[in-house]
Amino acid sequence: MIERATVLSVHRLARQGRTRPLVANCALRDGTQVDVICKLSAGCEEGVIHLAKEALAACLAIDLGLPAPKPYLVEIPRGLEAAMQDGDVAKRIGHSSALAFGSTRAPEQFATWLPGSRISEVMLPVAAAIFLFDAIIQNPDRRDTNPNCLTSGQEIRIIDHELAFPHLWIAGWKPPWQTGGMDLLARPGQHIFFAQLRHRNIDFTPLRAAWAGLSRAQLEAYKMAMPVEWAAGQTAIDKARGLIADARDRIDDCLSELGRILA
Repeated sequence: MIERATVLSVHRLARQGRTRPLVANCALRDGTQVDVICKLSAGCEEGVIHLAKEALAACLAIDLGLPAPKPYLVEIPRGLEAAMQDGDVAKRIGHSSALAFGSTRAPEQFATWLPGSRISEVMLPVAAAIFLFDAIIQNPDRRDTNPNCLTSGQEIRIIDHELAFPHLWIAGWKPPWQTGGMDLLARPGQHIFFAQLRHRNIDFTPLRAAWAGLSRAQLEAYKMAMPVEWAAGQTAIDKARGLIADARDRIDDCLSELGRILA
């Protein structure tokens, strides 16, 4: 499900990002080269667990038709750290899993979503789908102060989902299909799209179809896509898959909760 790539060279650190990812040139199995944003386990609070969550969220987003970059499992060649002039980069590579998470680097015309950015009528269906996605996977990290969203004209790209699926560790957690289960994203500044989605005429039909259409085979493929190098994340992935399956089966209730907080 997720294609593998091997780092050939590191261009630089990404200009933004809490995890300080690398911009790297990678080779695919067919010899094609691609620039990716490469997230190392040593840059994540929970190491490979966060990489596994990132990969799962990327696969889910693509299956839902959301504008997420193509994901890669990025192999870090042995000894790459010795070739790094930046000591911090070398140290993080040396302390990371031999397998990183990568995603296609967005074209240069894409820029970070700014507080004054507006959701046009053309962008409205995608913005609503992204908001529902974040509400269901319990993603707390598309805030005004850290949008994790890129835009170019009427196009949107969503990135960085390693903090999703935190429900195992939240006291008093409510699932997104229960009343109050989406309240976190309704707090001021907690989600970049919330204020502009309120009171808009949103057609929930395609949202329902996308979630209801997730198959058992797709959910199983998410598990099979997790590499042995990230075995420590398997429990979190199993719990996340359970949340996704439950939300799919209760998508009408999820949409009712979405309608409530946007009313």
